[in-house]
Amino acid sequence: MRSNKQFVIILAILLVALAISVPSYLIVPASKEDVLVSKLPMNIGDWQGKDLPVEEVAYQILETRNLILREYTRGQDTVYLYIVYSQDNRKVSHPPEVCFEGSGITIVKKEPIVLEVSGNKEVFANKLTVEKAGVTNLVVYWYKAGNYYIDNYLKQQLRIALSRLQLKHTSGALIRISAEVDASHPDKALEDIRVFARDVSAYFGQVIP
Repeated sequence: MRSNKQFVIILAILLVALAISVPSYLIVPASKEDVLVSKLPMNIGDWQGKDLPVEEVAYQILETRNLILREYTRGQDTVYLYIVYSQDNRKVSHPPEVCFEGSGITIVKKEPIVLEVSGNKEVFANKLTVEKAGVTNLVVYWYKAGNYYIDNYLKQQLRIALSRLQLKHTSGALIRISAEVDASHPDKALEDIRVFARDVSAYFGQVIP
């Protein structure tokens, strides 16, 4: 019985790996994407945006230039938006934890969170408290696979892979919003992220469909 159970587990793992890897050979990523996330407006409601520089090595690792890194301000409020998107390359959506740890950023805490987005809808996301050089930031991120918002990287990859087994092109994206934590107002960072997520998500249907 035990050997049979182990066999079933191993078989399930192999099937998942197959579903994720095989479609990569069936569908070749487009050399030029039709949908550009850079078309996200600089002005979103009361928020004013400004592009931040992205290192060339980041483009090489992600295998796409279809991404944005922006600072959005509203009066004294500041949030940072990062979106990487591809119409047919599932590998662009790396978990943020991997990048943070490689950059010497300490992940203090990770927990689930529910955000309200445009249309009075809710999405499940991840909330990270991170620190570096004595500065604390709050990071909220989630994924998109086609029309679905997903809080888990493996679930996103599996959904895209299963879609590709049907020879369908399914887009993928990582959406990340962060804000610096003010020790005198520790709840403000999350409040700003919530407001901005609701405002910016109204444009997702256009820039990360």
